[in-house]
Amino acid sequence: MALRIKAGRFIGQILVDGGFVSSRDLHRALEEQKSTNELLGQVLTRMGVVDPADLKVALSVQDHLASLKDAVKMAAGMRRMLGALLLQAGHINEAQLEEALAEQKRTGEKLGDVFVRLGFLSKRQLDALLDFQRVQGATEMAAGPLRLGDILVSAGHLSRGQLQDALKKQKISRKKLGEILVDEGYVQLRQVKQGICLQQKLLTAVLSAILAFTAVHDADAGKIPASRSGGAELRVSATVLPFAALKVSNRSQVLRVTEADISRGYIDVSEGSSIEVRSNSRDGYYLSFECFESAVKQVRVDGLGKPAVFGGGSGVVPMSMDARMVSMQLSYRFILSDEIHAGVYPWPLTVAVTPM
Repeated sequence: MALRIKAGRFIGQILVDGGFVSSRDLHRALEEQKSTNELLGQVLTRMGVVDPADLKVALSVQDHLASLKDAVKMAAGMRRMLGALLLQAGHINEAQLEEALAEQKRTGEKLGDVFVRLGFLSKRQLDALLDFQRVQGATEMAAGPLRLGDILVSAGHLSRGQLQDALKKQKISRKKLGEILVDEGYVQLRQVKQGICLQQKLLTAVLSAILAFTAVHDADAGKIPASRSGGAELRVSATVLPFAALKVSNRSQVLRVTEADISRGYIDVSEGSSIEVRSNSRDGYYLSFECFESAVKQVRVDGLGKPAVFGGGSGVVPMSMDARMVSMQLSYRFILSDEIHAGVYPWPLTVAVTPM
C-alpha cells in the first residue's frame, strides 16, 4: 500500500517566501528549536525577527495552503496581469518578461503560451496561475486570509463584528474598505497601510506555493524509462528558483519632527537603516520602498550607489548582486508634508526585496 503524504507549506517556508524573515534567521531559529522544543513561531518572535502580529497573519494562511486547489481559491484583490504575478513571485525577472512580451508581439500568441514555450513556466503552472487570475477577477468573493479586512482581524487590529459592519457600509458608499475602517474609527491609517503591506507579502507567499505545488506535480508526472537490465532508471532534475531575503535594522522606531524641521521642510536621517540582502539571483534584485506616513510626501534614499528619490513616498530600485550577501547603510531625506505638525511619528518607511 502506497503511503500518501499530504502536501502543504511549513510556516517557516511561508515566512521566507513572503519576506517576513530571512533564510538565515529561519535556519538559526530551527537550530535553536531543536534544543528548546518550542514552536517555531515562538522562537522567531523571541529572537525578534518577526512581529507577533505578522506571525498571526502568516499562520492564518497556512491552513489554506494544504493543496494547489486551496491555494488558488485564496486569490483576492484586483485581477493582476500574468507577468505581474510572476514578477511578484520572483519566478521571472524584468528581462525575461520583456523577452516574452517581444516574442508575443512577434508571433501574436497568448503571453502564457509564450512563457511555456520559452520554458519559463510549465503548462500546469500556467493553468494554475490563470485559475488564480479568474478568482481575482470575480465580482463577489468570500472572506479569505488574503482580503485586507481579514488580515486586519488576524493581526488583532479589528474585530470580526467591526469588519462586517464596515463591509455593509462599503456596499452603500462604494468607498474603499480601508477608508471606511478609518472613518469609523475602527483602525488607524497606519494600520491599514501595514495591512496592505502584509497583503502583498502573503500574496507573494501564496504565489510561491502555487508554483511549488505545480512543480512537484510536474516532477511526479515525469516518465521513468526502463534500463537495459530490466530495472528502472530514476532521473531527477531540479530547478533552483531565485530567492532574495532581507534583514532591516532601523536606528530608530520613530521620526521626531521639530518646528525647525517644519520651517526647513525636510528631515535628514544619517545612516537611518542597516540592511542585509541575501540572494542567489545572478541578475540581481529589486528593493521596494513604501512610505506609510502621511507626514512625509517624498523620500530620498542614499547609500544604494546613487541617490533614489520617490515622489509620493514609494518606489522600486533595481540592484545588482555582486555577492550572495550585501550589507548597506541607508540615509534618508524625508520631505515633510505641508500639513505636518511638530511631534513624534512612527518610523515611516518599509523596505522589501524581490529577486530578478
